[in-house]
Amino acid sequence: MKKAATPVLSLLALLLVCGALISPRAATAGIAEMAPAPSAAVESAAPTPTPTPTPTPTPTPTPEPTPSVARLLFGGDLVIHTSLTDDAAQADGSYDFAPMFEDVQELISSADYATCCLEAALTGEPPWTGYPLFHLPDGIAYSLAEVGFDLVNTASNHAVDGRLAGIVRTLDVLDEAGLDHVGTYRTQEERDENSGILVKEINGITAAFLDFTYGTNAIPVDDYPYAVNVYNLDYMTTLVDVDYEMLDADMAAARALDTDVIIVTVHWGAEYLTGPTQYQRSLADYLFAQGADIVIGGHPHVPEPMELRRVTDENGAERTCFLVYSLGNLLSGQDRTYTDLTAMVSIELTKDPYTGGTEITAAGYTPMIMVDLYDYGVTDQGWRCRLWDLRRAIADYESGDDRGVITPGMYNAFVTALDDCERIFGTLEFPAEEDAA
Repeated sequence: MKKAATPVLSLLALLLVCGALISPRAATAGIAEMAPAPSAAVESAAPTPTPTPTPTPTPTPTPEPTPSVARLLFGGDLVIHTSLTDDAAQADGSYDFAPMFEDVQELISSADYATCCLEAALTGEPPWTGYPLFHLPDGIAYSLAEVGFDLVNTASNHAVDGRLAGIVRTLDVLDEAGLDHVGTYRTQEERDENSGILVKEINGITAAFLDFTYGTNAIPVDDYPYAVNVYNLDYMTTLVDVDYEMLDADMAAARALDTDVIIVTVHWGAEYLTGPTQYQRSLADYLFAQGADIVIGGHPHVPEPMELRRVTDENGAERTCFLVYSLGNLLSGQDRTYTDLTAMVSIELTKDPYTGGTEITAAGYTPMIMVDLYDYGVTDQGWRCRLWDLRRAIADYESGDDRGVITPGMYNAFVTALDDCERIFGTLEFPAEEDAA
């Protein structure tokens, strides 16, 4: 006999069947409500964008250091006789010497630093005089600045033509004109500063300038020995006893300044002699041994030879040095043979940015002539004295430009003058590095 079904189970089955028949949707909904909620990852069905990579910046290249280059220009002696002063006189009472440089002004002004030597005192009051005591109007200083000169060397045999007062006033006027100066001093304190050495930075190259004279035309400076750099102990008499104690001290001071170059200008030699004396040769050798890189000579009033030489110092280091025994007169009214001939020397200095060493990398000169029209019988041009570039004047005439005054006779004189300049000054050739002096 079978047992009867359990009442509870039968009742449940009956309810399920009835619910399915009545509302299948409701049954489905109940199942859905019981299902777990989808995860956040499932809800964000859109793909995540790939970030744009940040570009690596291109490094800025470090510029290669470049050499420092300075071009120096050296002119000769200004020996201003009354013929030049008269020619510079203006209607308003002033004096303008700048037109005398018109033909060579571009050469002067284009240099990074240009120098010349003034043999005179700017005394401030006429009469203006020439030899034996040169007293000049202030216009010479302002004219030198106008045409492009930067430094005036003042130690010469005419430095004390106006005594101490003349030295002081000359330096005051040069200062007012904006010109550097070296070689004479107003006070002992001024002389003691840097041992009287002028230090200049020119296009990143430092230079120490020193200036000396053999004597003072027998005018004593015993009461103010600081005022002029006189290198002879016997400057009143025989002019042969070199004061090496003073020179040693000054050159040592120059070396201690640790500039890139040392430049010495010096009044020395025999007047009107176109070759150096043994005295000049010995002193030049001494100056190079003491560290000078450039030696510029003056006083003879005529050209003397120039050269590039290879010098070896006590430590075995070699350097190329420049020497000119005399550049002659830059401006003058002299009429002796060769006294109207001169040159301006251009020297290029280059400083290595890696080693810091500085060398002479180029050197040359421009032959010039002091033209005095009166010497050629020309008196109707409105001017008398001009400094001309010989090569340019010759080329102009040969191309048909006589500059309004050049005659065939003047042209022939210019050709001869150029030959004389090149013969006396010589040819500059860089020495081989192994040919150390």
